[in-house]
Amino acid sequence: MVLLDADVIIDLHGFGVWDEILSKYKIFISSIILRQEVYFHEDEVGHKHPIDLTKDVDKKFKELSVTADELREFAERFDPVLKAEIHQGEKEALCVVSANEELHFCTCDHAPAVALGVLGFGDRGISFEMLLKGAGITKTLLPKHTEETFQRYLKEGSIMRIQGRGTSI
Repeated sequence: MVLLDADVIIDLHGFGVWDEILSKYKIFISSIILRQEVYFHEDEVGHKHPIDLTKDVDKKFKELSVTADELREFAERFDPVLKAEIHQGEKEALCVVSANEELHFCTCDHAPAVALGVLGFGDRGISFEMLLKGAGITKTLLPKHTEETFQRYLKEGSIMRIQGRGTSI
């Protein structure tokens, strides 16, 4: 069970493996990411291709959401610097993952991966590279997609947690 960040959805479309990932995993997308953050992907020459996920809700993946109060309360866990770096959709996804031990959050972004470490939920994250490998897909990846980069971000968050940084609590 994998909850996808917007960057992952866009990159899966760009790599042409979206449907393959849907067939290999039980996929979840937060409401904010689904409805406010994913509109298109660019191909290798810069042409934009629309992404319409709304037609596939409950058919190919599930939409998850939290209330505005839950989102606000969850976001208050972070210090002002980290909170500002995490997009609303990522905050919603992190809130959902923090409440569900079975979900794994896949992101290529620095701030939400660090936040997983700060929260002590490093084991609930999965890198783009491992997502692809788990589906038997091999691609040439950018550094942001690699397991090495993802683990570095988680470690950064874990160190911040030990040092008492990153949270407002």
